[in-house]
Amino acid sequence: MRDKRNREHPNGRRPDRSQQIRSDLENRGVAPQFSDPVARRLSAIAPDLSPKEYGAVLDGVAAAYVESDAFERRGAETLRDVVEIQHLMEGFAGELRKLEEGLQILSAYVVRMGAQSAAERPNTLH
Repeated sequence: MRDKRNREHPNGRRPDRSQQIRSDLENRGVAPQFSDPVARRLSAIAPDLSPKEYGAVLDGVAAAYVESDAFERRGAETLRDVVEIQHLMEGFAGELRKLEEGLQILSAYVVRMGAQSAAERPNTLH
């Protein structure tokens, strides 16, 4: 069985090593924007790898990509949750300010009523 890396293109030339690695990564589900820089880095060591090692490296890269993609999605969901919690807390803080204002008004009213009540009480001692 021939190694896929040695396969020739229809025009009779072998594909660029990094392009072949990129293609192999994309066949394993790795997105082009991720596979391109990885393929450029792997092209330096790929010639030294056996077909089994080459496949294992690509499988490892594909697994890492899947996990990093899932991690990124969870991070985006967490960020949305944090933003929503922030909006809720801002609303709660606004309601607390309104409650504080209401309590200040009631407190002033109670103080005033106490002062009026003291002024209206007779100063008679029994």
